[in-house]
Amino acid sequence: MKVLFSILLLSVLIGCKKEKSFADDIVLDFPEDIQMKTQRFNEDLDEYGSDLLYIGYEKNKIDVKYYEYSIPPPPTIQNNNETDIDYEKRIKKSNDSAKALVKNYFRKEELQNLPEKKDNSFIDSLSDKNLQICVKENDTIPLYKRSFYTNEIKKYKAFPVFIKNISNKILKIPAESIYLMFYFKNEKEQYQFLRNSSYMICGWGTRLKSYYELKPNEILIYAYPYFKKGEKRNAKIKFYNASSKNFEISFDKKIINNQRETFLE
Repeated sequence: MKVLFSILLLSVLIGCKKEKSFADDIVLDFPEDIQMKTQRFNEDLDEYGSDLLYIGYEKNKIDVKYYEYSIPPPPTIQNNNETDIDYEKRIKKSNDSAKALVKNYFRKEELQNLPEKKDNSFIDSLSDKNLQICVKENDTIPLYKRSFYTNEIKKYKAFPVFIKNISNKILKIPAESIYLMFYFKNEKEQYQFLRNSSYMICGWGTRLKSYYELKPNEILIYAYPYFKKGEKRNAKIKFYNASSKNFEISFDKKIINNQRETFLE
């Protein structure tokens, strides 16, 4: 009887064992003494920096450093009483200071293959048939952002999202990380889009799209900032028509109420 029980217990444990994913053996490396904070609602209004930390083939260890941006930030405006010479000096001083500041947090290399398209003709091909998404919602990594106005580097608590090209074709991937979308299951059992801010929940559909090319078996790694903790909700990450498996994560219900508009899956 004990033998039979042991066999049954072993079968249950094996059946409940989490399926291994391509992301399990990838270690994201960053300094252990990094002091991170939880991003406040609407705190990212004056910040820039990509949420993309890696694009390429799988490696055992990958540094947590981000591409500075996929689309350049807006130019600094010249002050009313500022001469051209003073303006150029100020810009140079700011750029030199920024270069010295960001080297520990952002990648030196630029994103390549960034042509612009005036339509969405390439987007619909992104789905579960050619992309696999793996979310490590219990892993905490730093997400670095830089303020437009102060050049301060902010270090947010975030979790990694891995995306892999599982097709045999080169995929055109939109460069703007806004298309990496967080959905939670609301009280009506519908999946609702949620951001940790209100200002970009609408109005971005008419912008020109930039993209880069993802080769077969190459991966993308993004960071998604944690929300202020609250009640646990069922959630998933979507990248166009590709979707991760469902997972549980905690966030403050007030964030839902502060959204400018409601978007359902």
